[in-house]
Amino acid sequence: MTNLHRIFYGLFLASCFLLLSACSLRKPATAITADTLTRGMAAVETEEDVFVAEESALSLIKILDVLHYGDPKNEKFLGLLAKAYGNYAFGFAELEGMKNCHPSESGDPVNSLDSCFRRNDISNTWQTRAKNFYAKGRDFGISALSSGKKSIADLPLPEFEKHIKKFGKKDVPNLFWTAFNWGSFINMSREDIIAAADLPRVQLIVDRVIDLQPDFQCGIAYAFKGALLAGNPFLTGSKPETAKPYFETASAFCNGGYLMTKVMYAEWFACATGDNKLFHDILSDVIGADASILPEHRLANELAKERAAVLLKK
Repeated sequence: MTNLHRIFYGLFLASCFLLLSACSLRKPATAITADTLTRGMAAVETEEDVFVAEESALSLIKILDVLHYGDPKNEKFLGLLAKAYGNYAFGFAELEGMKNCHPSESGDPVNSLDSCFRRNDISNTWQTRAKNFYAKGRDFGISALSSGKKSIADLPLPEFEKHIKKFGKKDVPNLFWTAFNWGSFINMSREDIIAAADLPRVQLIVDRVIDLQPDFQCGIAYAFKGALLAGNPFLTGSKPETAKPYFETASAFCNGGYLMTKVMYAEWFACATGDNKLFHDILSDVIGADASILPEHRLANELAKERAAVLLKK
């Protein structure tokens, strides 16, 4: 039994206990479980076998759903659900969609990556699943950041900005994963102008993460900011090169050992600018890199190498 399976078995027992326990015991029990689970996520992030991680991911999500059901206002469960849904959508569901997407079907061989992977009328089951998971992750994240009965998504933009500025460094994970899910959902809803109207909110959250903790997860917020700019021409006045400094900054964190930011650089910036050489050079470098160079981010690096290989084949 792997460490991941031991954790999931223990969490399954804990979730059963929480659902069956009396109200007087439930709150302290959920608090302990939430803290344990937050610390235990390291077992997921250090996993070196992508197959084991993927097989375990949906079980983790369902256990978190059960725990959330037992304590629906628990901010830690909400934040972990946002992270789990976002990670699964990007790391597994999108990747499966890419594997099953063929450029010849896109009708646009010149820009096959964008038209095939990112088109709005997604027929691919995995791409649709990824979009739905991003939506769920967004909603959980918004709930984690909302106070009282009013959702932050319903606040006028000036009030929204004031609210976001109230968050501190301890809130960075919830802020990032909310923005990641929200922005990724928008990027997969290109023709939905209602969804696109929320981009300024996503940018405000990402900018707050950068202000509070620029080195969070090896600068991933910079890479995601770059992806938002490169993927949405109206944000840059159709000048995707404005996204380049964000990717370059992200790539410099952790001595360049966090491979996923490099994949995002190739997938979003190189594609947006039509720079085929940069695209192939970055992805080839990722494929040849040592995924174990950052043990605490081993899974992200393994997924980056797999994503790079799929992108190059396409």
